[in-house]
Amino acid sequence: MPTVPDPLHRRPPVLSPGSGVSLPSRVSGLAAWMQARGASGLAPGEVRLTSGVDAWMEVQEADGRIREGLNFTSCDHLGLCSHREVREAAAGALRRFGPHSAGPAAAAGLHVLVEPLCAGLAELTGLTEVTAMPSGWAAGYGALRALVGRDDVVLLDAHTGGAMREGARAAGAALHPFRHTDLNHLAQRLSRLRATRPRALIVVATPALFPHDGATPDLLALRRLTRDYAATLVVDVGQDLGCTGPGGRGELGLQGVEDLPDVVVGSLARTFASNGGFVATGSVELARYLRHYSPAHAGSAALSPPQLAAATTAVRIVRSSEGAARRAALQRAAITLRTALARPWLRPESPGPILALTFPDEAVAPVAAWLCGEEGVLVTPLEPPNTVRGTSALRLHLMATHEPALLAEVARVLTRSLESGIKHAHSLALRHE
Repeated sequence: MPTVPDPLHRRPPVLSPGSGVSLPSRVSGLAAWMQARGASGLAPGEVRLTSGVDAWMEVQEADGRIREGLNFTSCDHLGLCSHREVREAAAGALRRFGPHSAGPAAAAGLHVLVEPLCAGLAELTGLTEVTAMPSGWAAGYGALRALVGRDDVVLLDAHTGGAMREGARAAGAALHPFRHTDLNHLAQRLSRLRATRPRALIVVATPALFPHDGATPDLLALRRLTRDYAATLVVDVGQDLGCTGPGGRGELGLQGVEDLPDVVVGSLARTFASNGGFVATGSVELARYLRHYSPAHAGSAALSPPQLAAATTAVRIVRSSEGAARRAALQRAAITLRTALARPWLRPESPGPILALTFPDEAVAPVAAWLCGEEGVLVTPLEPPNTVRGTSALRLHLMATHEPALLAEVARVLTRSLESGIKHAHSLALRHE
């Protein structure tokens, strides 16, 4: 008798080599599991937005059911997607210039509206040369893909996400991970590599804020280390720039980093109310090289006029007194929820805009997320391949527009849902043994 697929455990591999000569046959192992998951009402990645992005949001489930609730799923930390001035700027650019750039930067797709956006981002990062990219992922990938080659070495924090890792891998560079935020381990690797490869280009790459656990590396110490070993420092500020730090400068500002990284990559999507990303550097020559040789810049359609106008207005608000007030509100919301959710599964890192709860079971997060949604709290479940196999996580994106008075009840909903999810996952695992 065939085994009924467990919809919450035992996810098949994405590809099944040797299962056939066609692409559909290679991915067919996922079909039965996905069918069982859909029947359980927990189909991953099947939620659709049916409203604008705001603190209260409406979504459509895979079965067509409409669900609404407090929104902890969207990367809009300062709540600028719904800001009147941002929307008016995008609408004005749409009326004047149309909806599309209609080409990559190298083929007249780069609109003149990019200049004030890059100027504002230069002020935030402290680096004078800013290149706009089609997305934050494209910025991380495109920077590493262009800047390193087969004879070079890239040292990555072990928790660094896919964009910079994939860019370095595509360039053919040697990849050497170092333990998460462990600068002693990094120093050991740098010492050995520089001793054996005295003339190699060595790049150290890390996020300034890690979304999975809220950890932040010591950027001052990283800058000293890379200087000591003649290495290049690349920092991803996609999670923190604009929504944390004095003046919206993120971890660079919070840690008082005046000796800036060689290259900064970032996203517009978390705080600046638009798709898009950027690469910033203090070198004119390096920026010019990136614009010509980064495949993400040279080969993808450039940001559209409405996107550029929305992001430029968002940058202006971020740098204003209103931006400071929104960052303070975001921090209050983050501290309030963390304090109310004093549970063993909460990691006590700095109160950034992302709260991540990790569990040693793939079933806990999807069940808990569904239960939270039933009580009007919309959260994002993460499971393999977006977590380590055998684990799952809930990720909550805090917003400046979340009312602190509601967060105590949100914490109670999370606690009930997680406790039920843990029990359900345990019983389901026993049933399928």
